[in-house]
Amino acid sequence: MVETRPDLGPAELLVLCLADRGPKTGDRRPETGDQQPETTNQEPWPAVIALAIREHVAPRLYRRLKDADVRVTLPAEAWKQLRRAYFTSGDRNTRLFRELRTVLERLRSAGIPVIVLKGASLAEAVYGDVALRPMCDSDLLVPQTDLARAEAVLFDLGGVHKQFQEKESRRRPKHHAPPILICDLAIELHRTIVTPAAPVRVDVAGLWDRACPATVAGIEVLSLSPEDLLLHLCLHFCYDNGCVGLRYLCDIAETIRHFGSGLDWPRIADRARKWDATKFAGLSLHLARAMLGAAVPDDVLERLVPEGIDQRVLAAAQETVLSQTSPHQWGSLFDAQGARSPEEKAEFFKERVFLSRDEMAAKYPASRGSSLFPLYYALRLRDGVRAYTFHALRRARLLLQRRRRERHNALHNWLTRP
Repeated sequence: MVETRPDLGPAELLVLCLADRGPKTGDRRPETGDQQPETTNQEPWPAVIALAIREHVAPRLYRRLKDADVRVTLPAEAWKQLRRAYFTSGDRNTRLFRELRTVLERLRSAGIPVIVLKGASLAEAVYGDVALRPMCDSDLLVPQTDLARAEAVLFDLGGVHKQFQEKESRRRPKHHAPPILICDLAIELHRTIVTPAAPVRVDVAGLWDRACPATVAGIEVLSLSPEDLLLHLCLHFCYDNGCVGLRYLCDIAETIRHFGSGLDWPRIADRARKWDATKFAGLSLHLARAMLGAAVPDDVLERLVPEGIDQRVLAAAQETVLSQTSPHQWGSLFDAQGARSPEEKAEFFKERVFLSRDEMAAKYPASRGSSLFPLYYALRLRDGVRAYTFHALRRARLLLQRRRRERHNALHNWLTRP
């Protein structure tokens, strides 16, 4: 049976079920058509399922509970929800992989080398079941010299620029082109794996030199080496997302489980040091081991963070994984975008409101070709004021929580210090 102690909240129970050390099984009982699940210890499950769905790990939870043969301990409706989430994810990903196959075929025919990153590569090669890793887009690394040609290939397939996201900064250069939507699949073309503004120095040429042959969606492509893949996942989880997202932490743990003894841990530590990414890798791997039971050697953590990690930082990071509250949200909107002086703030405001015609058309399709186009900037200003107000109110609520503020300040300072 799953250990549902009264002191376990929904988040703790979910993490326990996803961890390599659990869940545990008790009596194995045959399933019959008229058998009903037990009614004991059922109270936490609706909240656990809701959290798993929100965190995009419901298919993985379904598989782990199914493999552990604990169906009879769950309420019938909870099991139906999990099963539905699993098959829905499988159906959606199968459709997206068909679209991805077409994209990869065209890029290959054009002679453009591709390294498939994160979701699509993980779903097939690491998880071994496309349903277990929900995805809505596909990240492709292409040589910078081929970026324009790759975009042209996607547009020839009928791709259009996806609507811009509010959270994207327009003040800094991007490490990938704007997403291109082909049917239901958003494609992001990357020239490197981190934004140029990041405090890490990734050797892109080395990524290509170490890339391994792989098959994704039935097409021969390239994937990152296991060590580069793990470091990329750590950077994505810890730096890009501020430790938010249980799905991304599961990616790290599952990658470690999949490659096992094949991972060259000394090389991972050395490469993290060369990339100036030791603290991001150290915190990510520590959380993967502490929360999900990932087999991370002690000496690797010591090499990555010799001084250790403050307990307040660890507590805040573990809370952040499930809270959907990034440490970056504790700062002001201008701080999050790197705008400090009045001049920088004014420039940021101008660039966020007065977008180019193409960006305005992506944001407000009706503005394209409209004789009233200038009036749409008033609409953009209204939306900007709403977004700023929402961020300010959320930040105010967070700041009222003194203990959480102190912990998250510690996490934010630790992540952002040189």
